[in-house]
Amino acid sequence: MKESEHYKGREHSGIKHFLLESYLERLFMIIGQYERRICYIDCFSGPWKETDKNLAGTSIVLSLKVMQKCRDSLRKLGNSVGFRALFVEKDKQAYKKLDTYLKKIQLDGITTEAINGEFHSLRSEILSWCGPRDFAFFFIDPKGWKNTIEVPILTPLLQRQRSEYLINFMYDFLNRALIQEPFQEDMKAIFSKAPDTSGMSPKEREKHLIQLYRDSLKSIPAKNNDRLRSAYVSVLDSVKDRTKYHLVYLTRHPLGIVKFMDASEKMEIVQKQVRAETKQKRRIEATGQKELFPAEADTVTSEDAIDIEVVKDYWLDRLSESPQIFQAEDLADMLEETNWFESDLQQAFKDLSDEGKVINLDARNKRPMKPVHFDKRERLQRIQP
Repeated sequence: MKESEHYKGREHSGIKHFLLESYLERLFMIIGQYERRICYIDCFSGPWKETDKNLAGTSIVLSLKVMQKCRDSLRKLGNSVGFRALFVEKDKQAYKKLDTYLKKIQLDGITTEAINGEFHSLRSEILSWCGPRDFAFFFIDPKGWKNTIEVPILTPLLQRQRSEYLINFMYDFLNRALIQEPFQEDMKAIFSKAPDTSGMSPKEREKHLIQLYRDSLKSIPAKNNDRLRSAYVSVLDSVKDRTKYHLVYLTRHPLGIVKFMDASEKMEIVQKQVRAETKQKRRIEATGQKELFPAEADTVTSEDAIDIEVVKDYWLDRLSESPQIFQAEDLADMLEETNWFESDLQQAFKDLSDEGKVINLDARNKRPMKPVHFDKRERLQRIQP
């Protein structure tokens, strides 16, 4: 992970920023093929605890670097794309630091603006800044949940067309507040109803709540029947085996789901290595003893691991004994429904093919890594036993 020294003690933020950087670069390069301007809105920008005067290790600098890189790459492809970036921050001291930083930098092809104030009070101003036509990406990364991620608060933004969103669902905090009486109205605003998690195990409760929140967001009435799609990825505590937060992604385009989940899988690999290194550093600090071998990436616990047999059964249920065309939209549907990675689906299909239970009618040769090319509209079929 780049610039890891800036994330010491907050490794989870580094993981979050890795995903943000990875996905933004893919998104901007795709959107930049046919858009003249792209808007980026950081709704809770900070900077907060950062002491570096150049704001290293912040989403502010990271997003601007991605915009610079994509602007240069797009120009080489003959596409002149203008980027606009809006940073919103309520804390006056943090805003002053932000504003000072933005005024001292000069970025060709990128215009920046900072606004001081409460996010929920500035929604109309934010939408006015975006305008009705340009593509916009909203990064919604608050410290808490009050007046931030509730469905009524986000509705005006989520009803905007030509937009995508990445929302920090602060599960660790929400889980503690879930059954506390003072927060019940807040929970209803977030989940659209009071969640009932009685009798659920911790893992069952977590899956239920994140699904409930995604469903609440997707239930917001869409203009032109252009429904929202959603996926998410989990960011774990640096050393404890529990979820810190979920990053919830929303789009209206099936390709967005595919690309986000691909970036999420790469983030998972980095997260395992970072957590292993962080745990090792903590052990060395506690014992004063250096360890002979470098940290090995954390393996997924058996409780969290994807059971390939479950994925195979999912394929068999979805396929029929008559040929069916599978395309990118079908892949997006499957990823959204299961929150698995494409590699899980590809491996399961390969295993079923090797067992003689399914066939790709358009695959002339064996494909050990990617037996289904969803972008090619291939015909898949379950074989009658």
